Amino acid sequence: MFLRSDGRVRFIRITRRTQLRALAAGALVLLIWGGGTLTAVVWSLRAPALDPSVSRVAVVAPPPAVVHPSAAPPAAAPRDTAAIRELLRRQRLIEQLVASKLGQPVVHHGLERPVREGDDTLGALDAAQQGFARGLGKTFDADRERRTAALHRLGLDAERLAARGRRAEGGPLIPWPDDGTAVPAALEALATSVVHWAAVGQGAASVPSGRPTRESSQTSSFGVRADPFNGRPTFHAGLDFRGRYGEPIYAAAAGRVSFVGERAGYGRLVEIDHGDGIASRYGHLSGADVTQGEQVARGQRIARMGSTGRSTGTHVHFEVRLHGTAVNPQPFLAFGDTKGR
Repeated sequence: MFLRSDGRVRFIRITRRTQLRALAAGALVLLIWGGGTLTAVVWSLRAPALDPSVSRVAVVAPPPAVVHPSAAPPAAAPRDTAAIRELLRRQRLIEQLVASKLGQPVVHHGLERPVREGDDTLGALDAAQQGFARGLGKTFDADRERRTAALHRLGLDAERLAARGRRAEGGPLIPWPDDGTAVPAALEALATSVVHWAAVGQGAASVPSGRPTRESSQTSSFGVRADPFNGRPTFHAGLDFRGRYGEPIYAAAAGRVSFVGERAGYGRLVEIDHGDGIASRYGHLSGADVTQGEQVARGQRIARMGSTGRSTGTHVHFEVRLHGTAVNPQPFLAFGDTKGR
């Protein structure tokens, strides 16, 4: 072979052996290509004719196998464990939410550990829900018992307060649930616990346990003290809270305003009847924002702080009475601060 480049001529010689090797490689490539093409043509001729409008080959399923009557039934399809695990995750979130509001965890043993592959997920979900319902019922019962004991320490009967709250109730009879289905035992027990817990809580709403002021500091306690005018030992029937003139005064509990006006020693006074012999008094006021006979709610503004009557400065005299006798308001305020716990 002669090659000419930039005016120079080069001579290249290819040996006979190299030429034979190149010829053999080319023949092998042609043989492989031809064999593949021939095989494809043969298979296309053997395949059944297809409808041109069909874009893919239809696979014909084999005839169903005949199952002998004594043979075991086919295995059930696997359950959607991922979906049930998600329901269990939501169950745990609900438990955390309830525990955060109750101030304590709901103790139960319905689900000891996370569900794994191969577990009975439906059984785990059922156990988790029923266990949670039972544990939640016990939690409501325990909270109700704590409130009952706290009310008893205040000299109050929790069941009597709860019964008083049910004196004026009524309405159409609507079963629960209203779809005619039966209530699982765990849910029925939970509903009963919630009803009893709510009744005690409703009764406790009439206990004067809310603070009469928002930011005032206490200046005098309940019981024997030195009289601010003559220094002699005298009995103080309430708590004194110091504040600024005209500061709002709030009802310690729901009830009916039984007195608004001037009373010796108290100056301008508002008295609220909370029922069952429970009453609260607010003295030395500069003015009242309610009228006698008015129904008020817990925390409602009822008056303004002043220094009327037998007083040495701007403050409110807060008093709690049971069946006409003054009692220490401090445990009542503590009951309200801790919600009876």
